[in-house]
Amino acid sequence: MYLFCLNNNGIPKYMTDPPDPKDIKQKMVLCIRARPPRTKDEPIEISMSTIDQEVIFMEINKNILENLHSICKEVYSPVLSNPLNMIGWSDLVSKDLMDKFNSFLAHTYVTIGQIKGRTLLPLPSSDATSSEKSSSKDKAQTLEGALLHWTRQIKNVLKQDPETALKNGNHPDPLTEVTFWRDKSENLNSICD
Repeated sequence: MYLFCLNNNGIPKYMTDPPDPKDIKQKMVLCIRARPPRTKDEPIEISMSTIDQEVIFMEINKNILENLHSICKEVYSPVLSNPLNMIGWSDLVSKDLMDKFNSFLAHTYVTIGQIKGRTLLPLPSSDATSSEKSSSKDKAQTLEGALLHWTRQIKNVLKQDPETALKNGNHPDPLTEVTFWRDKSENLNSICD
C-alpha cells in the first residue's frame, strides 16, 4: 500500500504507513496492488498496458467511514437491490443478502455517530419498508427491529453517569461535570435531528 498526499507546502509526500487522520489536510491517493505476486521470487511487472489491472487507485480523505457509507448506500445498494441482478437467486438468498447489507449500513452509520460523539439512529431501508415484494409481516418485523435498536441506543445515552470519571479513579473538577452534561444534552438533542 502506498499513499500520496500534499504536505503543508503543497509538495506531494509519499508514505507506506497510514497517517494519523489529524494529519490529513485534504485528500490522499491510495495505491494498492490488485493481486499478490504468484510467488515470492516472481514480482509482478507493472507497465502502462497492465497498470489498470495490477493497481487500484482510490481517493480518500479523513471521513473515510462516511465515504464508505455513502458509496454503499448510493452505489452498491441500488445495484444489489435491482431485480435484474438477482436473476437466478432464490428469494431466501436475495432477502438474506439485502438484510445483511442493510445491517452493515446501519452499523456503519451508528459507528460514524460514535466517532462524532453523537447517537445516530439508522433508518430501515426504504426497500424493506415500502417494497411490494415484502409482506406486511416482514415490514412490521423490520420496523420492530429498528425500534428495538433505537431503544437500546437511547437507553445507553440515558445510562451515562456524570460520576464515571470519579469512579475511574480520576479527580474531576466542577467543569468536568458541566462538560459532561453539555455533551449529554447535545447528544440527546442530536437524536431528535
